[in-house]
Amino acid sequence: MSKKALLLSTAFLFLLIIVVLWKFTPSEKHEYFLQIYLPYNDIVFWEEKIQPNDTFYHEYLHSVELSPVREYFTIDDEYRMIATESWTKSFGAGLPYETKDHLEIVDGFFVIQDHRELEYLNILPSHLYPHSFFYGEQSIDLSGELHGERIRIQVVKH
Repeated sequence: MSKKALLLSTAFLFLLIIVVLWKFTPSEKHEYFLQIYLPYNDIVFWEEKIQPNDTFYHEYLHSVELSPVREYFTIDDEYRMIATESWTKSFGAGLPYETKDHLEIVDGFFVIQDHRELEYLNILPSHLYPHSFFYGEQSIDLSGELHGERIRIQVVKH
């Protein structure tokens, strides 16, 4: 075998090994989590693994209008947090009042359809008015233990 043929076959074998190793090396898999994070204390208060199409919402009693408000969110295929609906019984004082794509009335609530990507949702719950977070079968009383804490609801990758 000539020197050139030996060099070529060695190079081919080397490339073949590289391709095989690359193909069968497990790729780094990330998992995504929905968090209630306390940014000023750098503490994760609550965390749950999520999948695309998971939904959650938070509900509170508006401090001026004294009417219930619900804001719904979903996780899209790229693990982004998407605002989907706002439910309110009144308008004004910081509540949504301009219709986006669609407005309907359901069970006495004005339901405003939305589709906005949010990097995170900042909330400052008060002990004066009920404020809760709901994910699946879980509910967290934000106005209880977390009242007065600045919280951030966010999606993180581990």
